[in-house]
Amino acid sequence: MNDKNKNYELYNDLVEVIELKKPEDLNNVKNGYYPDGRKFPVDLKKKCIFRGVSNIDYELIPNALRKNNDGKYALCDYINSNISIDHHSANFKDIECDDNEKLTLELQYKREFFVLFRFLDWADKSGLKIPASRKVRKLLHSHINHFPGYWPKSEFYEVISLAQHYGLPTCALDWSYDYKVALYFAVRNILKKDKTDCVLWAFNYKYFEKYSTFVVEDGLEKQNQTQLRFYRPKYYNNDNLKSQKGLFTFLINKPETFNETSLESLDEMICDIIQKNGFKKNDNSEIEIDLEGIEKFTLKENERIFYKFIISGDCKYEILKALYSDGYSEEYLFPGYKGVVEAMKNRINLEKANID
Repeated sequence: MNDKNKNYELYNDLVEVIELKKPEDLNNVKNGYYPDGRKFPVDLKKKCIFRGVSNIDYELIPNALRKNNDGKYALCDYINSNISIDHHSANFKDIECDDNEKLTLELQYKREFFVLFRFLDWADKSGLKIPASRKVRKLLHSHINHFPGYWPKSEFYEVISLAQHYGLPTCALDWSYDYKVALYFAVRNILKKDKTDCVLWAFNYKYFEKYSTFVVEDGLEKQNQTQLRFYRPKYYNNDNLKSQKGLFTFLINKPETFNETSLESLDEMICDIIQKNGFKKNDNSEIEIDLEGIEKFTLKENERIFYKFIISGDCKYEILKALYSDGYSEEYLFPGYKGVVEAMKNRINLEKANID
């Protein structure tokens, strides 16, 4: 959150941090209890979506907006390292990074569009099926990157989701309906003997579904704040995404709403929006929240919007071993021959990690 305006009390009311120091603590959470035995206030499996991050220092920021350790945007580094810029193209000649630049939404859009353009162009020319609408395909073949007034637009969601799923830096954050899938991605770097603490995020998203559906093409211009959108791609043509029960979140901005808040972690950004739009605590210690575009809702006592489970690095081996036993291994999460081979290798690597 913006340090000048940060409301730490509100953040703590909306985001709960829970430390899982041993595998038994995770088992308690699975069964609906805190590590100390208290009953959990919500049914996580029914009300939440999940995201696993392999390092406690990583935030809920999309790759395209994330900064590296040197303070430079990861998207810029990706473009500079992996894609040659056609300086003769009027559309892309001004997307190079400048250490002293002021990032605007239009510049961010141009860079993201450039990566998507290259992805779609090469995939299309290789004969791969691309999920592009007629309008997107027209943009692709005319090499146009006209700024649409806000970003991302709905006709790009499918393309962005596909690019994100295959490792390109985009404005999407990937989540799963299945906590075990997210847990796998949180702990799997134990295969590289990395015992860094990791995080399982649970997002109590049901309250925001109406907020999401309020984002319509014709009405967005009337909105004066960043909009949150959930998007589940079609599973039938993406076996990996189907196995991982994946979905994505997008933050939709206009130039006037794109600022330093737009570069915050999603949990902090949600808190900022709630702080600006209005909330109050009632006599029952419940938080009543009123956001533009949706009905008022109330968080019951001890209920949160986000739950941040910090998992000790010492637990990762046992957790991944249990996930493998439950069938959450590479041959399931990445269907195909490559997934089978990865599973064969990683079961050996898991045992080596335990020995070391």
